[in-house]
Amino acid sequence: MNKVIFSLFFLIICISNSSSSQSIQTLIKELPPYFSILTTWGVRPDWDETSENIYFLNKIVGDVFKINIKTREVTCISCNFYHGGIFRAQCLPNGDLLLAMGGDTFEAKNPERDRHTGLNLYILKKDNLKEPYPLGEVCEEGPAVSKNNMKIAWTLVGQREICMADIEYYNGIPKLVNKKLILSYQDSSAYVRLETQDFRPPFNNELIYTHYWGDEKDAYHHSQTCGLNLETGKITFYTFFPDSYNEVEGIFPDGNFTMIESDRHQPREFRNQYKLDVYKLALDGSGRAERFADFSTRYPGVLRSDNPVVDRYGKYVALQFGFMGGAGDGRGIFLFDIEQYENMKKK
Repeated sequence: MNKVIFSLFFLIICISNSSSSQSIQTLIKELPPYFSILTTWGVRPDWDETSENIYFLNKIVGDVFKINIKTREVTCISCNFYHGGIFRAQCLPNGDLLLAMGGDTFEAKNPERDRHTGLNLYILKKDNLKEPYPLGEVCEEGPAVSKNNMKIAWTLVGQREICMADIEYYNGIPKLVNKKLILSYQDSSAYVRLETQDFRPPFNNELIYTHYWGDEKDAYHHSQTCGLNLETGKITFYTFFPDSYNEVEGIFPDGNFTMIESDRHQPREFRNQYKLDVYKLALDGSGRAERFADFSTRYPGVLRSDNPVVDRYGKYVALQFGFMGGAGDGRGIFLFDIEQYENMKKK
């Protein structure tokens, strides 16, 4: 059965065997009123084109689901075709989905095998959920999707180059056109990794991405939020914390702010043990950032807040509460009411 309404009670029971279930249930009781719970399972949320629904994965490598934020009705989107695991699902302005999928085979002992060796890009049309159409391109980590036109960008395998293209439909079949390389560190000796995130609205003349650097032991030890001007080629660093992690996530519809994951609130004691929480970052060059959640401080070593995405009206942020098990791993989707939060700050 593809459609089912999950009660909060049932969802909590489903994860009761988790070693972190007690922390989750405590967190649920202590959440401020501007937080509400959509699910206590699932990862990597993304808003649909109407901002009435949120797409998400059931696990890091899994199937795509959709939840209506009012009715809480959950629908399986990718249950009608075989795949070797879906890593990303992002909604295009026309309502179709851009999928980043692994190969045709799945290895239970190594589920994230294809994450850094190549994910195939597909389009899943909203009026045909049985047949994803291949775009003939391979990416590493997540691609970037424009909010107001059919333009995408993706990082090539190796995470040292970024390409951009437009999606056009020929007799109903999606194809990539106008492909071009827009950023490359291929000939540089710097230990750099790149990951695309968003085109900056409303004009799409800047690509917001994450710039990682480190060394041979940890290529992602540091990260900063950057923007690439697509007209001039100029790169702007929007965060200025050399010894911290600042990975860019969902952008606001006016293009003035974006969400980031950052560990700036706590000292970095060890490599790869990022104590992340979500912040709202100004894209005006000032580096101003406001923390929206403190999960990693209240539940150190157990929980964090991450993967925030903003709806198309700037009213809500959907985010997940994550675990320290690995990048992107989490156990639920929260809804953050921005207006209610701002009103409470005034009191």
